[in-house]
Amino acid sequence: MLTFARAPLVALILSSIVISSARATRAQTTAPSRITVASNVRLRAEASTSAEEVARLPVGVVVSELERSPEKAKVGDVEDYWYLVSSKGGVKGWVFGGLTRAFDAARRDEIYAALADERLANASASFSDLSDLVKFLDRATKEVKRRDALASLEFARLVALGRSLAAIPFGEMDKEPYKGWTTEREAEVVYSEPAGQWYVRADSFWKLQEKYKDLPVGERIAWEGAQTPLPGECEGYLPCYLSLETQTNGLYVKLYPRGAHADAALTQIGEFFEQVAEDARSANPVYEVPKEDRADFQKLLAELRAQVSPAASAKKVRLLQQLDELAQRFR
Repeated sequence: MLTFARAPLVALILSSIVISSARATRAQTTAPSRITVASNVRLRAEASTSAEEVARLPVGVVVSELERSPEKAKVGDVEDYWYLVSSKGGVKGWVFGGLTRAFDAARRDEIYAALADERLANASASFSDLSDLVKFLDRATKEVKRRDALASLEFARLVALGRSLAAIPFGEMDKEPYKGWTTEREAEVVYSEPAGQWYVRADSFWKLQEKYKDLPVGERIAWEGAQTPLPGECEGYLPCYLSLETQTNGLYVKLYPRGAHADAALTQIGEFFEQVAEDARSANPVYEVPKEDRADFQKLLAELRAQVSPAASAKKVRLLQQLDELAQRFR
């Protein structure tokens, strides 16, 4: 009788031991994670800036935290712990905490978005920093789940790409790493011969805006598209300038007549046409519309008028007057 009475108790004890052992195993295998928040983050053999460099990690790399230094250290103006970490591939080394932050996979979307915003806020970022950021965002956009987070990261990626192109030193675009970078991204970039500079293709922004037009970020994407230079040069040919306005500021106002940047868009259009009006009053005007092109020019004027007419800004009134004056001048 005693043997059978004790059997359930023994089973319960053994079950508890198994559960406790499984929990301990999970605790051992689930190490805390950190993510690099800078480019060329050095892993060192010891917790010191003078220690041997083991490896360098790009921005946005998630590593496993194995150990933390007993005390904080100061590197530059930052005080933080050193962490012994293991990166993908098994490389281990000590990293200064100020170059990383805690990473939680459950908060991946917001951590990636915050990191992208911080890196883009660095006005002095180099080509290396910006190209590194683009590569991180290439990876990040394949990992996030929420649609709004994906929209923000895809937008940030295009902005970072544009800034990386602007950071290419003038006259060195045929040298590495710049040539390789533009070749690798040729589907998204375009070269402007007159400017001697690479740009992101503006239609990349407009396609992205169409994809996310139902989200608040759509307006920001459209404004960036409107401010992205188009390749080529108009050389005084007024229909060309007018066409550019319909593809940039005019298109923005059409999509967001009450948008945050509608007033700025109307101002930019108006300032250009003010120059045209002043030029027309000069003895040797630069801007011209050949007679054989005036019918098409009138169509462009009508298109721009239709784009800006829904705007709520008071600046619309003066702009429409300017368009009427141009229509009369080049009938």
